[in-house]
Amino acid sequence: MISHLIALRGRVITCIREHKKMISVIVTALISSYFLFSLVFSDLGLIKYVSMKREYNRIRSDISRLEKENKGLKEEVKALKTDPDYIEGLAREKLGLAREGEIIYKFMEKDKEK
Repeated sequence: MISHLIALRGRVITCIREHKKMISVIVTALISSYFLFSLVFSDLGLIKYVSMKREYNRIRSDISRLEKENKGLKEEVKALKTDPDYIEGLAREKLGLAREGEIIYKFMEKDKEK
């Protein structure tokens, strides 16, 4: 029994020595495949990176749009606090107000369906 194990061990060692180059290529290919798979599909992989980059760009454009909107609103608030002409124009436009003695004409649009 022991002699069979020793003989088997000798054949395995001989087989490994004869196929050493092929085994190293296979091991290298497996390790490389694992790293490539991890690079592309892991939580920090390329697919996740592209997705996160797209989300980052969308958020940056939202921030830019909101900053412009915020600036416009601040300017409007300043005008409402300090510019009587702006307030008057807004009251005329939104509320239909007029000065004493002025007449407001409102024109009705014709229905386009008729």
